[in-house]
Amino acid sequence: MAGKRVLTARLVVGMIASEDVHTSDGQLLFTEGTILTEDIIESLKDHSVFAIRIKVGEDGKTPLLGEQISEEGKPEVIEKPAKGLEVDFAPKEPHLKDAAKKSHFEAVRETKEYKEFSQSFTETVDHMKDSFNRAVMENEEIDTKTILEDVQDVVSKSRNSLHILDMLQCMKGYDDVTYVHSMNVSLLANVIGRLVVPKMSEEDLEVLTLAGLLCDIGKMMIPDDILQKKEHLTLPEMNVVKTHVLHGNNLLKGMNLDPRIAEAAMRHHERCDGSGYPGGYHMDQISPFARIIAVADTYDAMTSDRPYRKALCPFEVIRMFEGEGRFKYDAEYFWPFLSTVVQAHLNTKVGLSTGEIGTIVMMNTEELSKPLVRVGDTYHDLARERLITIDRIVD
Repeated sequence: MAGKRVLTARLVVGMIASEDVHTSDGQLLFTEGTILTEDIIESLKDHSVFAIRIKVGEDGKTPLLGEQISEEGKPEVIEKPAKGLEVDFAPKEPHLKDAAKKSHFEAVRETKEYKEFSQSFTETVDHMKDSFNRAVMENEEIDTKTILEDVQDVVSKSRNSLHILDMLQCMKGYDDVTYVHSMNVSLLANVIGRLVVPKMSEEDLEVLTLAGLLCDIGKMMIPDDILQKKEHLTLPEMNVVKTHVLHGNNLLKGMNLDPRIAEAAMRHHERCDGSGYPGGYHMDQISPFARIIAVADTYDAMTSDRPYRKALCPFEVIRMFEGEGRFKYDAEYFWPFLSTVVQAHLNTKVGLSTGEIGTIVMMNTEELSKPLVRVGDTYHDLARERLITIDRIVD
């Protein structure tokens, strides 16, 4: 349904968006089918969105103020609800009620696309594991051509950057921390490269993807009892872990690879404010690929289970980037990426610090960690209700 274009100043609470709504710079605010609230209309004004398309009746003119499902399973139009009428937007058909109870990620996992993505992902991880082991234990060259083709096959199973993030969120919880993490960093680096440098050559994008895949290969030389330790590491153990960047750099420099790959392995734990390792480099000393991989590596590490802690909520990680992270990471790379992360979570269920379960209905482009969340008939604008935070994604 194309819908009717209506000026934001004339929008009415209850109208339904007939298409996705974006800001002037292309960031998704909310999706088709979103029912407008006072907060959403105000946010449209704040973002200088002067008009949107809304759903209308069969006459092509009368705005729909909500959709219900009739007893026959057909849409009913409510053009002018009586004053005080509480409109129930929940489906009345039993099978539709059951579908509505499914979380976003449950629905994604049932799709053919996800099943193909998951199979390709796990097969690639297995191939990567064999290749890495031979490189470290038998001093063989890594078959980067085959591995890269495997990764590109995984990418081909998704529609776009948003879809890749959706798929990876569904993959959370898989075992084999080091190898799955390397695969995730590779895919996220690929996403960031496409987002930030749309005109990046395919050759450079391949190098960046491989750099993400190989950045932690040096961890294969770190004892398993340290990598798998369930308690927090001691300072001496942490210093051992930090040597993985040196091991990885030395290993990769000896191979017939683009030199940016070994450099990224060495520098992806450097930070723009000089607080990273091994050299305490500052932003202008760190290569662009290493700065991209630093974002991908940190985001995946923090949102994944580790032997010594559970995964953090993506919105908690976003808050970190918006706070101290803006000094440690390159905003040119992390801001577009995190904006896409939030877009991927539109219409997903989340747990709030209040104990309530709600649905993200609109992103806040000024403060990504604080979107608009609907809980029943109540809307929480987390940018205004500062004490409420998103604690978890409801899977």
